Amino acid sequence: MKLVAVSMVRNEEYWIWYSLMSVYPHVDEILLFDNGSVDRTVEIVRDMPQISDKLTLFENWGGPSEVENRDAMLAEARRRGATHILKLDGDEVHVGESLAFCRRLLAMHEHHPALHDPVQNHGRPLDHTPTDGVLVKHIGMKPIHPGFAGPGTCRPHDLVQPDTDHGCYNFAIRIASLAGLKGNGLEWGRHGYVEHGDIYIQSSPHTLWLPGMYYYHFSWHPRSSVRGGDGTYGRAPEDQGSVPLPPHVYPPPVLFRPDGPGNPVLDAWRARPEPVGAR
Repeated sequence: MKLVAVSMVRNEEYWIWYSLMSVYPHVDEILLFDNGSVDRTVEIVRDMPQISDKLTLFENWGGPSEVENRDAMLAEARRRGATHILKLDGDEVHVGESLAFCRRLLAMHEHHPALHDPVQNHGRPLDHTPTDGVLVKHIGMKPIHPGFAGPGTCRPHDLVQPDTDHGCYNFAIRIASLAGLKGNGLEWGRHGYVEHGDIYIQSSPHTLWLPGMYYYHFSWHPRSSVRGGDGTYGRAPEDQGSVPLPPHVYPPPVLFRPDGPGNPVLDAWRARPEPVGAR
């Protein structure tokens, strides 16, 4: 098994350091495709010697076509010998325990030689108990959005809800097998990944949902100092995502690393580390 993180970013200076650092211990390679950032994203990534042994940065990469970019990323991952990819946005920060568990689960259920793809699962639908002959193709983790206080603060995707219509809101599937994986051929807003028979991966019978596993998606918190006049990312320019964290929410420890660049959201939260024994 070879798990490769694949990420295409543009103007993600506030979260990219934390995103990459959070996955680094749990993947074999990181392929970061920068699609024309004009903020400090590339500068920050260049100055990350901690992950340089696994990181490949593609600067000024790609074009306006989501279809072409997505196909090119998958092709590069295959060229590197990846068997699975971790799809990573520049504003997604992982919890080490969850991602480490997912990696161990993938490794436990790798078959040598590999089974024919797709595998026929004769078990009960949505049965999460692996049995002999079942290949774990995809792993689902649901995102948590700390500080959610209603519409306009951050997206409340708190439930695992497969989207059978298209792949754009595919927030709960972040690890996928490369075997038979391809883009759906649609541009931004309808884009997604499909497998054999053009089945969306979130609708696949081979998807293993792990609702107890989490990552943090800061999609509607400010992601960059470069902001459009229309309130890019659905937030007013003056709003720094300062909704207080609920008492039960403990963000990933990577957010508290003293060598991190910081950002206005973390400053506004006055984030605190998780107390020992809190879980």
